[in-house]
Amino acid sequence: MKKRFIKNSGAVGLLVVLLQSCAVTKDYSRPELKLPENFDNLSVNAEKKINEVPAYQQYFNDPLLKEMLDQVLAKNTDLQMAAEQLLAAEARLKSVKLNYLPDINLQVSAGVQRLSQNSMMGAMSSGQIFQEYNLAPSISWDVDFWGKLKRQREEAVSGYFGLAENRRALRVQLIAQTAQAYYNLLSLDEQLRITQSVEKSMQETLQMLKTQYSVGDVTALAIKQSEAQLAETRALIPDIKASIKAQENALQTLAGNYPGSVKRAQSLQDKAFATELESGVPADLLANRPDIKQKEFELQAANARVGIAKTDFYPALKITGQGGLNAVKASNWFSIPASLFGNAAAGLTQPIFNKRNIKSNYEQAVHLREAAVHDFRKSVLMGVEEVSTSLSNITHIKEQMTEVNNRKTAMNKAISDAQILYKYGEANYLEVLTVQQSYLQSELAYALVIQKEINAYIALYKALGGN
Repeated sequence: MKKRFIKNSGAVGLLVVLLQSCAVTKDYSRPELKLPENFDNLSVNAEKKINEVPAYQQYFNDPLLKEMLDQVLAKNTDLQMAAEQLLAAEARLKSVKLNYLPDINLQVSAGVQRLSQNSMMGAMSSGQIFQEYNLAPSISWDVDFWGKLKRQREEAVSGYFGLAENRRALRVQLIAQTAQAYYNLLSLDEQLRITQSVEKSMQETLQMLKTQYSVGDVTALAIKQSEAQLAETRALIPDIKASIKAQENALQTLAGNYPGSVKRAQSLQDKAFATELESGVPADLLANRPDIKQKEFELQAANARVGIAKTDFYPALKITGQGGLNAVKASNWFSIPASLFGNAAAGLTQPIFNKRNIKSNYEQAVHLREAAVHDFRKSVLMGVEEVSTSLSNITHIKEQMTEVNNRKTAMNKAISDAQILYKYGEANYLEVLTVQQSYLQSELAYALVIQKEINAYIALYKALGGN
């Protein structure tokens, strides 16, 4: 009897080994991308890898900005939610890893039963009292010979790392968003300073015109035109102040704080970045950009789900076994070998009537995988586009900066000359008012182009994957 049991167990084991070699699912392989060799010939250094993009602590110069970034990354609610989602995925991953192992349970029971003497069984046993004592470990194992559990684990692993990259993408986005908001705030401060300075100059001009009007050197028309220009300039100030407050509130919200003032630098002119970024080559984006890596992990998960759906076409093998001690008297419960018992079984379950549903699920999984392929390719295209656009913007903003600076220099001299010429009667009041207005526009344009250049470098930092 014992030899027959061993022989049958060996046959079952051999069957399991043979069936485990019959994998019906396919491993993931990255789709062909055909990446370009450079970013449209814009500032490309093919020998400099973009995985050397510096961390924000090394990239930005402003210590107050870095302090704000520390707060945002520590307290931002979106980032905290992403962290909790990642922990939930980690817990699921640990659970899926255990699916390879058999389920092992232990049942311990003791019972007593007295049958009614008026019942059929009670009449036959003369109302005898029955006892039963049981100590029985049991095992149940779903054998993964089609690779279903393997694909379930791959899906869970890909889902976990996809969420990890999503959190990293959110982190990079927050760094860029915070830095842009911070420098937008400095730009607004600069615009307010410029506008208030020009307002003061216009007040002085108006006062001078009033003095000349009192002695008959100018008409009332000059006074009215100067007052109108001053009012137009003053009207800009409340709007700028409102924008400053809104930008401060937005920054504090990013940092997980209630609205309030923001500590910041005194000038927009200071050098914003500690190092120049190198663009590298487009293929580097696959290794560095978290959004592209996230899309590839989503594709890997979709590929695993195709494998899971395909295994449903095939029979499932389940092995069960139970053994232990069983007795009808407590005194005999641990009497060995008399109280020993055991059983083992293996069964195949083959779907028959629900094959249409299984096929539909499989077809759906295949189409969703193909959609994930297109989504992955789209993320690569967008990554290359964003870097190329950022490089182009930086190049053309530098050209714009040269011309705006030339205009600013010219207007600085023009306003000085206009005041001197007017003082000596070589220029009229209309020329002075026109120069003052043009000076204001040139100063504001210069502040805005500095802001544009900083934002372009921040956009490049984000496009390269940040750190």
